[in-house]
Amino acid sequence: MKKTSTLLFTSFLGLLIFNGCHSGNGPKETALKFLTAVQQMNYTEAQKYATDDSRNMLQALAAFQKMMPPSAQEKYRNEHFEITNVEINGDEADVTYTSNQDTTNKTLKLKKENGRWKVFFTKDSFMPDLNEEAAPDSVDTSLPPMDTTLSGDSTR
Repeated sequence: MKKTSTLLFTSFLGLLIFNGCHSGNGPKETALKFLTAVQQMNYTEAQKYATDDSRNMLQALAAFQKMMPPSAQEKYRNEHFEITNVEINGDEADVTYTSNQDTTNKTLKLKKENGRWKVFFTKDSFMPDLNEEAAPDSVDTSLPPMDTTLSGDSTR
């Protein structure tokens, strides 16, 4: 029994070491490391997992997070992420994830940069709602047209 336990423990330890050597560079692992670094407001660490093109967006995100009230920052720090899907297409990947605080699917774009997977995001990919044009149906037409005549001027 003792030999079996030792053999199982050694096999398990070997499997952990083997997985540690071969994983960690894939899109899934990179996305998790990036999300965790941002969640912990460690932008120096997050930059390690982001493309060079994404640095300006990271700086803006850092400034935004610092303005959040402490209660919101604490809620953000308690978020846990789960990768639900990874799609690799050559040197690009889409990593879909959810969190314990937001179960809607969100997607991170990744690109290979110097042979390593890096998160690539811009304002368009990070906050797509800000870039949508107002649809004609969404314009509020319930208000009456504004009177453009000057009050007291009866000559016009």
